[in-house]
Amino acid sequence: MTKEKKKEEKKKLRNKILLALLIRPPIILILIPLCYFLLSHADTEEVTVDQRFGLSNSIKSPYKDAVKGTYVYSFAFCGDPHMYSKGDGRFDDLDKAIKLKQIRFVIFGGDLTYLGEEGEYSNFIEHCDALTVPWYPAIGNHDICNSGWAYYWKFLGPSVYSFCGGNARFIVIDTASGRIGPDQMEWIQEQLKTNKQPLLFVISHMPIYGNSYGSYEFPETLEKQQLIALFEKYEVDFVLQGHYHGFVDITNNGVRYLTSGSFSDGLLDSGIRHFLLINVYGPQVTIELVPVGEDIPVEYMDGQI
Repeated sequence: MTKEKKKEEKKKLRNKILLALLIRPPIILILIPLCYFLLSHADTEEVTVDQRFGLSNSIKSPYKDAVKGTYVYSFAFCGDPHMYSKGDGRFDDLDKAIKLKQIRFVIFGGDLTYLGEEGEYSNFIEHCDALTVPWYPAIGNHDICNSGWAYYWKFLGPSVYSFCGGNARFIVIDTASGRIGPDQMEWIQEQLKTNKQPLLFVISHMPIYGNSYGSYEFPETLEKQQLIALFEKYEVDFVLQGHYHGFVDITNNGVRYLTSGSFSDGLLDSGIRHFLLINVYGPQVTIELVPVGEDIPVEYMDGQI
């Protein structure tokens, strides 16, 4: 597309947005963040973590608190569902476990889709909405493939947010690009600093710490060291991670880093397909691996992780 054509398309988009605002003034508060994003990045193919954070932080999170009135509860952490446009992944196994083990809510640790396509997002959400408990997503590197952020934002909203469950605070961060950015780093610090819950969980798609396979971890940068320092300073109890497709459990300077295997029908993790069942008994927390599906060798597609 030529520069002239791009300018013409951008002008048409701007005029449509302005017309919509004139016709329906009450929706201005909802449209302003999205309008700014569209007009600022209409010519941009890649959306950076700074842009995702800016848009995410401009709206009120739609994700409500869960499990009120008790400090005894269980929740599931599912890593890397990698949903295709068709198929049910391992949701049947998850649904059975929810009923059997009285799971109160589910957190998905990123790579919700395989290629970031609209049909994959639709299929993922359809199966999540069929669950009988609240669910919370994180964003992964596969979810931003093929301009997938546009669909993530459309269907799921912010890539960074926090919520409370029982006696814990959960802070969901955006590590899909292997970068945090200064604004998100400041937001993370503020979330940790102002926490008043006895237990503190951080959810990150890329492992910040916890295995020896460098290509599966958050890059070795100053940002990574800053995150680890913040987790230790504000006494984070658990960092729940995905991306690696294998289970890792390691504690460093009082922070326990748990990397869950792949909750996927199409990708085999290093070990067995599973999700983590996290049981909270007041200040005590126990972890269980719950196998799902059959442990059949499946080759990675296109060499992606």
